Amino acid sequence: MNFTKNLSFVLELLKYTNKNFSICKFYQVQELKKQKINKEIIEFGSNNYDESLIKYYKKKISKIYYSNIFKKNNKDYFSINLEKKNNIKKKFSNILAFNVLEHIYNDSNAISEFKKMLKPNGKLYISTPFLYRYHQAPKDYKRYTLDYFEKILKDKKFKIKKKISFGTGPFLASYALMFDYIKKIPLICYPIVLFCYLMDNFLLIFHKKNKNNLYPVCIFIVAQK
Repeated sequence: MNFTKNLSFVLELLKYTNKNFSICKFYQVQELKKQKINKEIIEFGSNNYDESLIKYYKKKISKIYYSNIFKKNNKDYFSINLEKKNNIKKKFSNILAFNVLEHIYNDSNAISEFKKMLKPNGKLYISTPFLYRYHQAPKDYKRYTLDYFEKILKDKKFKIKKKISFGTGPFLASYALMFDYIKKIPLICYPIVLFCYLMDNFLLIFHKKNKNNLYPVCIFIVAQK
């Protein structure tokens, strides 16, 4: 069972490496596919479907809306500044905020705004990088732990439905940090990412503690209003 599961993981990892996905984005897409989302959703950090991560979620969603820090003019776009109070009358069943909150200085306000925009029992899906390079969009302020999100979401009266740290250990975390350079060298990504995955599993022989909690590439949390 473990062999089959590990083989499936490696094949998916190589498949998305071929698409130039970072390890963080790979994990986020894999987890997103497992969720049960069917009602309308607003995705923060995207302007349209082509830029969206939700497009990798193959099940039917009734309606997808978008919001980014840069204003776009289309009927499915909402201009929302998460650093401020917003007057958005529309309510959503689901909110997706992947790779967004590390770029928001006032994250407490952002989470309050998310809650305000959710329908009763609506769900908030958050994922942020942890062991990842500095990246401006237009600023990069923070790296989060699950402990932090669990605390602030409970303070905002959310119920935590799921929480995961993604990664296999220090080797894959190191690969994630080097990815922007490695991907520019043709074909070298595949043996390196495979080597890192195998080395992390080899380390489990000597160190049984779950290394995804010690060396998370990114984290994922689902909270319900």
